Amino acid sequence: MLDQSNPFTMLRLVSWVVWKIPSRRPLKMAGFSHTEAGSSLDMMDAAELAPTASLRKKYFRHALDEFRHSRLFHERAIALSRGSHAADVLEDAEYSASHGIRGETSLYERLGETEFLAFVWLHERQGARQFGLYADLMKHDAASSAMFAEICADEEYHVSYSRRELDRIEIQKGPREVRGAIRRLRLRRAREAFLRTSHGFGHVMAGLWLTVIYFGIVAPFSLAGRRSAPAAGLVATPGASARARLEYEVQG
Repeated sequence: MLDQSNPFTMLRLVSWVVWKIPSRRPLKMAGFSHTEAGSSLDMMDAAELAPTASLRKKYFRHALDEFRHSRLFHERAIALSRGSHAADVLEDAEYSASHGIRGETSLYERLGETEFLAFVWLHERQGARQFGLYADLMKHDAASSAMFAEICADEEYHVSYSRRELDRIEIQKGPREVRGAIRRLRLRRAREAFLRTSHGFGHVMAGLWLTVIYFGIVAPFSLAGRRSAPAAGLVATPGASARARLEYEVQG
């Protein structure tokens, strides 16, 4: 398993906060289940389109691993749900599309062989790091910790084979081919992260401004209007005035 001994990392801090919230655990597991299912389909597409039998075999094994991971996360989400919305997330047929997990065309077709392998290497390396960390953080939950450790071992194999294939391409086509693919993927990932952050920040600011407008403008004017309005039952109407004069004359 990858070394997770450094306790002073942002990833570790954020992960610690997330996994310490019991209600978030089944939802995270459900989201992981969808992500792994989408990855399984991407790898199955690659297994059909890869140029060599060796790559097709590796992609097919990878697809089976991702499918098994999806099932493990699904089962763990249900086990931890206890009335949460995890079941709704698991049953959401539009989750993969709405969260950008699967596109209209296969990932292998969009990226091509070199960039696809670079994508696998980068993402599986990140996955191995995350799941190894989660296994350490979830030691209070033995079943979840063991599951993360098992998945981490698979991710490390995926990192290993994809790196070997990238080394092969470097020998065949030169290091610039691989370095360029990795650079493009990192730039794209940074751009997508920025857009996600901007989108979330926009929602927060919109809510903040609506709150300021309500309490700073709408509420004070509404309160002032209520205070200046005549009290109920004391509004003088023409009919009421005529009746009052008639009663006064009769009494007089």
